[in-house]
Amino acid sequence: MEGRRTTGTRTLVTVSSRKKPVPPLHAGATSGPASDSQRWNALTDKLVAASSIPFSILVLPQVVQNAINMAGGHPTALSIISWEGYLSAMFGNTLMCSHFAASGERSAVNVQLVGILNNFLILTQVALAGFMPLAVFLAAAAFTAFATFMNLARVAALAGAAQPADEKWGSWQMWQLGSGLVGLAVVPQVLYNTVSPAASTLLPFICTLGLLGAVLGLRLSSKGGSDAATLVRQLPGWGATLLFALSPLPQLVRNLLEPQSLEGLSVGTMLLALLGNALMVPRALFVRDVVWLSGTCWACVAGWGQLFSMFRSASAATGRRFLDPWLFFSITGALLLYTGYVVVQHRRATAAAASPRPA
Repeated sequence: MEGRRTTGTRTLVTVSSRKKPVPPLHAGATSGPASDSQRWNALTDKLVAASSIPFSILVLPQVVQNAINMAGGHPTALSIISWEGYLSAMFGNTLMCSHFAASGERSAVNVQLVGILNNFLILTQVALAGFMPLAVFLAAAAFTAFATFMNLARVAALAGAAQPADEKWGSWQMWQLGSGLVGLAVVPQVLYNTVSPAASTLLPFICTLGLLGAVLGLRLSSKGGSDAATLVRQLPGWGATLLFALSPLPQLVRNLLEPQSLEGLSVGTMLLALLGNALMVPRALFVRDVVWLSGTCWACVAGWGQLFSMFRSASAATGRRFLDPWLFFSITGALLLYTGYVVVQHRRATAAAASPRPA
């Protein structure tokens, strides 16, 4: 892996991989079969970099609309925006940024930084309009600034390499442990607030944080140095993945229970989100990052589910579907073709890396 070895979250453990070590997919051969692996390595990295484009455009219409409403003296229009959802998304971006910083994936770090900035812009507008508690906004801003500093410092320190498995315990490991525990503890809090929006208790978060801290303490005390480091390194990524996995569920449920609410959804926004996540799937598969692959694949499935809910429902006023059948089937077909292309190219790259190099 450009001088790296497949460790930690990059290792997909299977029965066969325990018997036979998986060859590094970033093999450094300059000719022969390994060139397929090199080309796919370069292309997947470019696809991740390209995914920042749809993610950058994703919230632009909302930011512009908010600015127009505030400039026009209609700040109450921002009351419909769920600041909790944007805050959870920003926290998820922050945790994934830590995960990618440890993996040496600079392009993926840049994508997460774009997500952090986008969510922070929306939260700033909502806070200025008076629909987000100022104390919560300031705390979130301080946490995000500190997290961004830690992540960028880590990327600069590693200089594009992955976090060493035998690295001594330090401030970065403390950050991974603390942020990962908080991220996992936020998950039941989000679920609780989804079921009971009017509730204001933090009991689910506090109880989960205490329980996870106790369980993790026992696990770390019983594991060796490298195993403990791997466990800590995985925490931010899994916390972010669970947060991202929860984010589309309330909307999907509402789409099914209240079909008429689909009139307020933007197909363009859904397509941009689907495109951005789909562009990251090849890289996540190539580097064998289970956390990253789980999150991107789920986001693609959830995005397709949103489109399907619009396709199957029709407007009560006009009788027309919210999503044209031709467009839905075209998107579905393109997604299937893209998935097949990624699988075929990944197999070729894996076979090329496993082939013996010419003398």
